[in-house]
Formats: sequence, structure tokens, C-alpha cells
Amino acid sequence: MTVTQENLIQEIAQAEGMDASTVRKLFQSLERRVFDHLSSATACEPVVIKLLDGLRLECNYVPEKEMHTFDDIVRKAKIWVKPKITRYYNRKLNEIHDNESV
Repeated sequence: MTVTQENLIQEIAQAEGMDASTVRKLFQSLERRVFDHLSSATACEPVVIKLLDGLRLECNYVPEKEMHTFDDIVRKAKIWVKPKITRYYNRKLNEIHDNESV
């Protein structure tokens, strides 16, 4: 099963009695803010965004690097983002799953 952003928008709008366009604007604003924060990562200051309780994005700046193999290669500087899910969140999911399957 794949749940898309649009599915979530419709579900939230219906559950909260809101207009879907309002929820969509909130999602778009959230996405812009997350992108702005992640793109501001520097070598001395990584960025961590806690999206949900137990789910976070960790962003690090990877500096330019020269690699000397058969050819001299220069890897450009980049920003690297990794999603992290806590053990607590996984345990919580498994507890709910175990209770439903009994």
C-alpha cells in the first residue's frame, strides 16, 4: 500500500473538517520550511529536523574532496540528508501490529 501526500491531505481535511486546499497550503509551507532549513547545513553546523515524534531528518554538509586513483577526481561539496526512525517508534509500531493480529 502506498499512501501519497494527496491521500494524507484528503484524510486530514476530512478528519478535521477543513478545506483540502487549506491543508494542501500547510503541507506546501511545511515542505518549503524543511527545504530551507536542510539547505542551510554547513560543515560546522549540521541540521536535524524532528518531523514527527520518532521520525527525524539529519542533514550534513559533505565538503569537496580530492580522490587520487588512476585519475585525479574531485568530488563536489554536497548536502546529504538521511531519515532516521527511532527504536521507540519502531517498537510502538510493532506493539500496535502485535495487538491487532491477536
